Amino acid sequence: MFPAVALLALSYLAISYGQQVGTLTAENHPKLSIQQCTGKNQCQTQQHSVVLDSNWRWLHSTSGSNNCYTGNTWDTSLCPDPVTCSKNCALDGADYSG
Repeated sequence: MFPAVALLALSYLAISYGQQVGTLTAENHPKLSIQQCTGKNQCQTQQHSVVLDSNWRWLHSTSGSNNCYTGNTWDTSLCPDPVTCSKNCALDGADYSG
């Protein structure tokens, strides 16, 4: 059973690896300041940024009109297989302020 699970995981990797970049929403990562402390009163501020997982972004057809994935299923007209899906679908940036 493990090889089947590994094969399934690799098929998802192929989809995300070859995904088109959406152009409807720009991806701008909000800044996040954190502190890393090595002891009492020994802290340094570090600048990082926030990135949302792809589950919170719009995955749509490259024409921008149809969802490629809704709920728990792929739109089989756009995604009959991983290769076709990566050509037909684009992942847009996140709406961080929303």
